Amino acid sequence: MRKAKSLEVRPSEQGLNKEHKMTAIKLPYYLYLSLAFLWLYSGIVPVLFVQQQSLTMLSQLGIGEAWQMPVFLLASILDIIFGLLILTRYRTYAWLWFVQLMVVISYSVIVGLGLPENWLHPFAPLVKNIPIMALLLYLFKTHSFDY
Repeated sequence: MRKAKSLEVRPSEQGLNKEHKMTAIKLPYYLYLSLAFLWLYSGIVPVLFVQQQSLTMLSQLGIGEAWQMPVFLLASILDIIFGLLILTRYRTYAWLWFVQLMVVISYSVIVGLGLPENWLHPFAPLVKNIPIMALLLYLFKTHSFDY
């Protein structure tokens, strides 16, 4: 079996004990690829295949008809940008992980409050955001150091 590629980063001064501060951490590259895939999928598939469903969801959230398409496209473009940035050297910058974390939290709060039935959905779309947020927080903390 082939060993997974990894990216070496220094741990954050915060959140790790003293013995680990100067030790490099090898993060498997597939963590980055999986998040890039998630963002790219989230940005492309709704535009190509479920546009009306997405616009209906925005309507249910109280977004006026005139704003639905711009909000939908802006969210899709943002998702695609995140996916692409993860595939570049920017994946080593803490700000990229922090911004993604804030977006996932925002999406989750908006949908969780506006469409609370998603908390009980059998496929758990909001619940799945919890481990994603944990991973984004970990990546933010791991990449929080000066170059």
